[in-house]
Amino acid sequence: MLRRFIPHSMLAWFALVLAAGIGLSLIGVSAFHAFNRDEAVAALEDLRAAERIAAAARFLDHSAPPLRPLIAESISGSSLFIAATPGSMVGNERPPDNRTARLHDVIAARLIDMRWRDLRVDYGIGPDDGHSHLWSWVPSLWSDERRRSDQILSLQDRGQTFTVSLQLMDGTWLNFSFASVSSLPFSSWSHLLALAAGIVAVMALGIAAMRLITRPIDSLARAAEELGRGAKPRDVPEAGLDEVRQAARAFNQMQRRIRRMVEDRTQMIAAISHDLRTPITRLRLRAEFVEDAEEQQKMLADLDQMEAIIRSTLAFAREDSDNEVTTSVDLSALLREVAETHPPARVMTQTPCILRGRPVALRRCFDNLVENAIRYGNTAAVALHDRGDKVEITIDDTGPGIPEDRLNDVFRPFVRLEESRNRESGGAGLGLAIARSVVLAHGGTIILSNRPEGGLRALVRLPKAR
Repeated sequence: MLRRFIPHSMLAWFALVLAAGIGLSLIGVSAFHAFNRDEAVAALEDLRAAERIAAAARFLDHSAPPLRPLIAESISGSSLFIAATPGSMVGNERPPDNRTARLHDVIAARLIDMRWRDLRVDYGIGPDDGHSHLWSWVPSLWSDERRRSDQILSLQDRGQTFTVSLQLMDGTWLNFSFASVSSLPFSSWSHLLALAAGIVAVMALGIAAMRLITRPIDSLARAAEELGRGAKPRDVPEAGLDEVRQAARAFNQMQRRIRRMVEDRTQMIAAISHDLRTPITRLRLRAEFVEDAEEQQKMLADLDQMEAIIRSTLAFAREDSDNEVTTSVDLSALLREVAETHPPARVMTQTPCILRGRPVALRRCFDNLVENAIRYGNTAAVALHDRGDKVEITIDDTGPGIPEDRLNDVFRPFVRLEESRNRESGGAGLGLAIARSVVLAHGGTIILSNRPEGGLRALVRLPKAR
């Protein structure tokens, strides 16, 4: 199941790795930024709270002790709760942590010009945290339990709640409760959109660059595929990165060497076959002077067979060196013309089917296949099936078929099967080789298989667009 989601191309892998790398790096940078930002925000919050506490403490220190509770209530707000009580709201049983110790030092530094006895800092002090007895010293104005609870809960909703108790020289405790932001949200919609936009932009640039890199590789792959099919591809453009240009240059050189070797071989075969016609003609003339009629007929039959082999060899050589122009071909009409020249053959499909190909080469291919079916199977039933992006042509006969272990051997030049093919038929064993050469040059495939009901089937698949 997972293999379906695994990329199979270089571009897809590059996009996946690029997206994962960018995403993880941005998440890491954002997490590091958020951690440092929270530290900075906490320090600024402590500084702001210390400034307000110091200012309020100086004001209350210069106020008359009986008026301090009322003044504390009047200057209290939604973000800073102040109460003047005879006791501290912060106990000594909880050891200070880094945040409370830092806040203690910051407040003490701002009270350096003021005389005081004790300073205590804690967090989370409220009516329901085990210190509710301390709130009993709050004046009657703050004696309403619900009012105090709502005040503290309102502070706690804003962040981490801290309580500071400062004892003045006359023994009065000034208690401050305020909410300090301990951390900000890790991200926001605008931040996420910015991250997504950054990832998309970098991926777009990366994919565009990767396409420029892989485009010459695609051209090289197509040229290699065409060369493997037996076609005659053009030289691959030597463009792109140094490594790609070097690979394209090496491929073009290899392609030229192979092409030159094939052309030399084809010319040699054609020249030998052509030159053999002259001595064959001489032998035919000399055979006419043989007095023994039976021996004369044997000699003429051997010469006819040699001439047939030469004709087939020349046809095979012409196919290898054919430079016919590719054009639109109505394959259905072409198959009907082939059937008309071989009367036992019949075409089962009449629907037009257009594809790009070399009409003369295709005619030679299907001529050989139909002639082969009629020669060894007595009949040829031709059917054409349009599969959308490709065309399938089947040619069935009712002959003895071919042994399973020899189905691929018959495509080799000059190979004949004595067990199932008539030795006296005159064939040279090049018909199927020529047919396969044509099909491969068109980017298709040809398969021979024995039919369950008897006979041989030749299946040809040709692409419609090339």
